[in-house]
Amino acid sequence: MQDVSAIGGISGRVRNTVKAAAGRPIHHACLSAKRDSAAVPNTYYAEDSEAEILAFLATCHATDTVVITPNSVIRAFSPVIQEQLSRLPLLHMASGQLSFILQDTLALADQDYLDSYRVSRILCLSDMDMAFHRQLGIHDLTKIRLPVETRSHNGYDPEKNRFATYVGRIDFHTKGAERLVPIARLMQARGLERLRLFTTDGPNSPDLPAFLALLEEAGVRDWVEILYNVTDKTRLYGEASVVLLPSKKESFGNVILEAFSFGVPVIATSYAPGPAEVIRPGVDGFLLDAYSAEAVVELLEGLTADRLVALSQAAFARHRDYSMEQYLAALEAIAAETARTFPGQNTLSPFPKIKAIRTLNDKLASARRRIAMLKSQINELESSFSWRVTEPLRSLKAGLSRKPRQ
Repeated sequence: MQDVSAIGGISGRVRNTVKAAAGRPIHHACLSAKRDSAAVPNTYYAEDSEAEILAFLATCHATDTVVITPNSVIRAFSPVIQEQLSRLPLLHMASGQLSFILQDTLALADQDYLDSYRVSRILCLSDMDMAFHRQLGIHDLTKIRLPVETRSHNGYDPEKNRFATYVGRIDFHTKGAERLVPIARLMQARGLERLRLFTTDGPNSPDLPAFLALLEEAGVRDWVEILYNVTDKTRLYGEASVVLLPSKKESFGNVILEAFSFGVPVIATSYAPGPAEVIRPGVDGFLLDAYSAEAVVELLEGLTADRLVALSQAAFARHRDYSMEQYLAALEAIAAETARTFPGQNTLSPFPKIKAIRTLNDKLASARRRIAMLKSQINELESSFSWRVTEPLRSLKAGLSRKPRQ
């Protein structure tokens, strides 16, 4: 992990997995690049205890240890730790859909990383994302279902569960949070219950100021209820009638499973791989091609108490398909098979080769070589001419020493 202490998402899943795996025959440990103020059991921190991680890895062998790394997290560790991890079988957890990785991560501009990073197997979270991998020539894929804490009782009641709810960070580019503003405005105009939002006010909500300004402009700033940094699941979902998930990109959507575990149906986009994989339209939620205010509010207005109860029962039953036990069993089976067949080195590239990136990197390298050659020629001139001639050359050389913009 890059930071095991982060709220929700991959970090929350890792914490829950390590905790749930306690006492199993196969030992589960977490390596976190950053230190957590509250220590997580069976976790090693590289930030101030690199020696401890290296000592632990020295006891690990390719025949009995498999490393699971989400996305490109391995880059968060020092080269010496990366080297020790890479001698073991690597399972690349494609926790972010590949189309998002291609569009939004700078990791793919690191040519050395792309050329050297190899794994033994790629784990995908949805059929849609697997199909996209295959279109880009990546075929050695394994599908896995992520886990959610299984609950024994569905307490959903339309009398209590009254609020259309959003749970997630305020991000326009991926989460589509700006779509909630016209939805809220139309909900208010139609006389529906207020919209309730649970989010964070930290750096992982980059568009929060802009979002608040949009609410103000729409005249619903005081009508929309916003609660910050809530982690208690009962508080998040205990009074939700439905969960709104307007994401433009969503590799899986932990929020969906959490909502389902409280019997809360979800309204999401049809083109995001995670929601399309989990939600059964009209059974335990809805998938919309156009996540417009009109489409969402029309759905909300048509949900009678009886319909909500039926959706809730199906959603609650669905969450049992994603138990932690099924996840641990699948993960351990995949890891055991990977270790058993490991040929001694990781050979599979989990990312496609992007010609545009390679071309740009080649041009930058060529430019750097030309600058170095010109500086060398200036040095020769400096040794051949008087001070009055060489002083302007020094200024030119200083300018060449500045890093080119990328």
